[in-house]
Amino acid sequence: MKVLYIASGTNMAGGATKSLITMLLQAKAHGIEFEVVCPDEKGLTQWLRENGITVHVVHFRHVRLPFFRSLSDKIKWLPRVVHDYWINYRARSGVERIAREFAPDIIHENTSVINVGYHAAKSIGVPDVIHIREYGNLKYRISLPGRTSRIKAENVFTIPITKDLSRFLNQESNPNTKQLYDGIVSISEFRINEDKEKWFLYAGRIESSKGIGDLLEAYAEYVVSTSTPYPLYVCGGCNNSAYLEELKAFTIEKGIESNVKWMGERDDVSDFMAKAAATIIPSRNEGLGRVMPEAMANGSLCVARYKLGTKEQLDNGIDFTGAPIAIAYEEKNQLKEALLNITEAVERGEAFISGSDYRKMIDRSQAAVKEFFSEESFGDKLHNFYIDILKLSKSSR
Repeated sequence: MKVLYIASGTNMAGGATKSLITMLLQAKAHGIEFEVVCPDEKGLTQWLRENGITVHVVHFRHVRLPFFRSLSDKIKWLPRVVHDYWINYRARSGVERIAREFAPDIIHENTSVINVGYHAAKSIGVPDVIHIREYGNLKYRISLPGRTSRIKAENVFTIPITKDLSRFLNQESNPNTKQLYDGIVSISEFRINEDKEKWFLYAGRIESSKGIGDLLEAYAEYVVSTSTPYPLYVCGGCNNSAYLEELKAFTIEKGIESNVKWMGERDDVSDFMAKAAATIIPSRNEGLGRVMPEAMANGSLCVARYKLGTKEQLDNGIDFTGAPIAIAYEEKNQLKEALLNITEAVERGEAFISGSDYRKMIDRSQAAVKEFFSEESFGDKLHNFYIDILKLSKSSR
């Protein structure tokens, strides 16, 4: 079996890139021959070359309509749309040439914000697999023109990464759809560090949709509500320097700038997870967040917003273990109270001792992650889906 993978980006810290790397390693483990197309020469492309994986670079853009943040955005809107369309139109021939030379049985696009793989698959007459990680409508500030028609097209197969995404896209009864959770951690990597430290952790991209602003608001209220406020470590990169400065200005305004530690993008975030008193997951519109399963695998107590993909993970955990696997919250005041409760338990020396409620929650969370998010389970399910696709597809080759 041969698969041509199309990467939507090359940022090594991005969830889609991490998931693609897992797919490639699992594909190799299952004897699949593959090559990869990347949109630029950065991170992932270099990693692929260093690991002896054939990679092609074709410059293409995401297929989504930009939103207005300023008058300048409104002025530039049409030129940006036309420019991106032209780049993608030119990129099609490059991807199609690669596909014809490699002659894959399947083309697999790693997210639904790209379409060059779809056109290449259609051109050479093989199945196109779209890995769907995004909701994509005005509510979630991302508009994906043409995605619905692509999903419905002949010889197209989809992998929504959550049950909620399947429902959102009305794909639950589609025989060409297979809902699969990403393989996020290997079973061999699970651990619990019993020597927790007195600070909280946010790990992830620094952008509005991830809820970092909401977290800082709740954290500011927490700081003034306790005599022993724990620092908040923020590990993650930011592509919007203006937004980062806005967040930092907020911490100064609230007098918490010394409490918030901006650590930047790091390679050792798993160690931060293992040591933190708790990892906070405040994302507003997560399809499938990697941070929570990663934190749980590293033995971190998690405090998570009960919404969308995160909610689904929490509900699956309760169904599987019979009790909560994390502290769930919906309102900022609930988040503040959770931080206060954890602080008080740590100060009493009761938070993570054997048999404590928090320690039992950590144990349950690891059991759930092994069931739903292990790399090994994902690899088996994906390989089986590929086999089904080749049976169901209409190949012209």
